[in-house]
Amino acid sequence: MNAASLPQQVLERLRSAGKTVAVAESITAGQLQSLIASVPGASDVFVGGLTAYRASVKTGLLGVDETLAAATDCVDEQIAQQMALGALSLFKTDYAVATCGYAERGDGTPYAFFAIAARQPDGQAVIQKTARVAFDATRTEVQKEVARAALEALRALLQN
Repeated sequence: MNAASLPQQVLERLRSAGKTVAVAESITAGQLQSLIASVPGASDVFVGGLTAYRASVKTGLLGVDETLAAATDCVDEQIAQQMALGALSLFKTDYAVATCGYAERGDGTPYAFFAIAARQPDGQAVIQKTARVAFDATRTEVQKEVARAALEALRALLQN
């Protein structure tokens, strides 16, 4: 592994593969987009992102199922998957990463889900990775850790 930062490594791998990426964030509040966009030249592989806090944005723009959104308060593995697939379609990219979760809860440890969707050579969109992560930390630390975990998972997928 070279000394490049995690976002740099992800972008280098995307660039080498001739692929693009977009993000749909909830819990991470733009942290993921910020990490990616902080790398000079990111725009050649980073198409864009959406920070979607309200359920109406997730259902309206990303195609999250309204019944599932209402039943889960928009925090669920399937929500993350639907957000990732929605971002893949919305931004017309090769990969999309989505995050959702609770950065702070009075009844336990904050937790989150992230999902990575990819467009297959035949054009079909599939979920490549989904994970549940939990961090006992402050709201800001949770947001940063979830963004980092999602980027690490994308880097690992691009390595294969």
